[in-house]
Amino acid sequence: MKWLFLFIVLINAAFLSWHSFTQDKPQVSKEPVYGSPVSEKIYLLSEEALLTGLEPEKTVARQESFEAVMDKVATQVEGSTESAFCPLVEVERQAEKEQIQDALDDLAWPYETNETSGKRTKFWLYVAAPETQAKAREIVKELASKSIDSFVINREEMKNRISLGLYSSAERANQAKSRIEEVSGYTVNIYEHMRNVSLQQIKVGQPVDEKDWVLFVSQFDLTQMTIKVEKNPC
Repeated sequence: MKWLFLFIVLINAAFLSWHSFTQDKPQVSKEPVYGSPVSEKIYLLSEEALLTGLEPEKTVARQESFEAVMDKVATQVEGSTESAFCPLVEVERQAEKEQIQDALDDLAWPYETNETSGKRTKFWLYVAAPETQAKAREIVKELASKSIDSFVINREEMKNRISLGLYSSAERANQAKSRIEEVSGYTVNIYEHMRNVSLQQIKVGQPVDEKDWVLFVSQFDLTQMTIKVEKNPC
């Protein structure tokens, strides 16, 4: 009986030790990756020639020139038809916010700042997945030898697609697409989608007329900035 009792005690101790170990095991967090919805059909690199007319993925056809952005800023009026308005500027990057603040300080225009979040259009560049992960890694090494940064998406539903980066403007996305295709010889796809991002808001605290505002905005390279302007009533 003593041996049986000792055996039961040892079994219980072993079980408690195993249970404690499994509970203390740290959870591995997964980093988010840029990609298309998982419900979208995934094609292999060798199948690209067969995609014509068969649910092609969304690509980017438009180009945004500096003149087009300026025209949009000069004509878009939200909530007011008056000649003077109080602009609300939204940017994504802290450096852009500081650049606008410096320009406002130079003019001694009053303003308020705020941080929020919202959806913005993004453009994801990628190479379609080859048949195997080994081949995908070979492509990444080949691209690296040509000074092109990329990585293999490991999520199973992404089928080893090769990510080339995320862009905030159609123009820059198309420029990168053309450059990478020319250097690498691979077809580059662009997936346009909406993504939640942090936004830096700057609200001008005095009425500004159209001419002064266009002159103010013209000092920035809007094709390189993630900027949105609302012309609100004061």
